[in-house]
Amino acid sequence: MVFLSAMIIVYAAVLAIVLPWTAIDALGYGFLPAPMGAVLILYGTTMLLRGCVVHTLSCYEHVRRISRPVADPLQFPFVSILVPAYNEGDTIVSAVESLLALNYPHYEIIVVDDGSEDDTYLMARTLIGDHDRCRVRVIRKLNGGKWSALNRAFQESEGDLLLCVDADSRVGDNALQLMVPWFDDPTVYAVSGQVTIRNRVNALTRFQAAEYLLGNGGMRTALSFLGLVTVVPGPIGLYRRDALTSIAEVPWNSSGEDGMRGPFSGATFAEDFELSLSALAIGGRVIYEPRAQAYTKCPTEITSLLNQRYRWMRGTMQVFRRYMREMRPTARTRNRPLDALMLGAYPIDVYVAPLMNFLFWAFVAVAAGTGFSLELIASWIAAVMLLNVMAASVYVLAHDDDFSLLPYALLMDLYQCVLVNSAWVIALIDEIRGARMRWS
Repeated sequence: MVFLSAMIIVYAAVLAIVLPWTAIDALGYGFLPAPMGAVLILYGTTMLLRGCVVHTLSCYEHVRRISRPVADPLQFPFVSILVPAYNEGDTIVSAVESLLALNYPHYEIIVVDDGSEDDTYLMARTLIGDHDRCRVRVIRKLNGGKWSALNRAFQESEGDLLLCVDADSRVGDNALQLMVPWFDDPTVYAVSGQVTIRNRVNALTRFQAAEYLLGNGGMRTALSFLGLVTVVPGPIGLYRRDALTSIAEVPWNSSGEDGMRGPFSGATFAEDFELSLSALAIGGRVIYEPRAQAYTKCPTEITSLLNQRYRWMRGTMQVFRRYMREMRPTARTRNRPLDALMLGAYPIDVYVAPLMNFLFWAFVAVAAGTGFSLELIASWIAAVMLLNVMAASVYVLAHDDDFSLLPYALLMDLYQCVLVNSAWVIALIDEIRGARMRWS
C-alpha cells in the first residue's frame, strides 16, 4: 500500500505540472476569457499540489496507526455514552443494544429523549437498568434540539471520557477499546471514529459511501497526523471531560438558553464542527481512529440528500464565521497551526471549490456548444478520474472497505458538482439573507 501511495503522489505531482501547460495552450483557441482560464488553471494546480501533501500525510498517519498496539481494556477509565434521540422509536432499542455489546469493562449509557412525538421514550425505558458491565439511564425533556439534549446528558454523566453517538447509528463493538488509549496523551482532547454507510442500497447511497471513504481516507487522516481534525462526526466522537468542561466556559459558547448549560452550542446547525474547533482553539489535539467505526444510514433519495447537505453547509458557513469573529483570538495564542489551517484551507473548501466546480463544468458546456473539440478536456477529466480511483484504492485498503465503491469514485467530481453543490448554492443564498432554520 505504501508503494501505491507513492505512485499516487508522483502521479498527482506530474498532473500539477502537465495540466496547466495543456490548459494554457487551450486558452489560445479563444472560447474562454483569459482571466477566467487563468483562475481555473491556478485553482486546479493548487488543488493537485494540495492533494500531494494530503496524501503524503495520510500515508504517514496510516503507518503510525497500524503500528500502535491496542491497550489492555482493564486499564481503561469510566466512559459515559451520550445518546440524544428525537422520534427514533423504530431505532432506539437496536441502537442501545449495539452499545450494550461494546467490548469495554465499565461504562454507562444515557439516552435523552428530546421531546419526541412518537414512542422513543417508552421504547428506551425498556432497557433501563444494569447490564453486566454497563448501566442504562433514560431521561425525557422538552424539545430543544440535539445540542440541548447532549448538554442534558453531559450534566447527568459521570465518566472521565464521553462518547457522543447518534440514535440511528450502530457503533462497532471494539470502538472504545481502540479510541480510549489515545487519551494516554494529555494533549489529546478528542478522538474521532470512522463513519461508514451501512445502507448501500442504490447508486446514490454508494456515491455517499465513496464520498465518506475519500474524505476519511484523505483529509481527515492527514489532519490526524497533525492533531488537527476539525470535525469529529456526530455518530462517533470521544471527548475528554476536562476539555468539555473548559469549552462550556469559553466566551463564544452559546449554550444555556433553555437551561441546558454545557459544551454543546446551539448557535449554529453544526454543533459537532463547532465543538471540535473549540477543542482545538483552546489548545487541544484531535485525532482520527478509523478502526473505531460507526455504521450509519444515509439519505436514499435526492431530496433527502439535498436537505442534509443544505444543513451541513449552512452549519459549516456559520461555524467558520464564528471562528473568524470569536474563536480566532484564542486560537492564535494557543493553537497557531489551527489558525493557519482555517485561513488557508477552509475558505477554499467552503466557498471557492464549489464555485470552481461550477465554472469548470460551465467551461465544458461552452466548449461543447461552440464546436470546440472535447478531446483535450476529456483527457483532463480522465486524468483526474484516474487519480480519484487510485486514491480510493488506497483508502479502501486502509479502511478495510469495499472495492465495489471504485466505479463511484470515478464520477465523484461530477456527483459533487451536480448534487452536493446545488445544496451549497441554496445554503449560501439563505445564509446571506439570514433565512431562519430549525432542527427537526
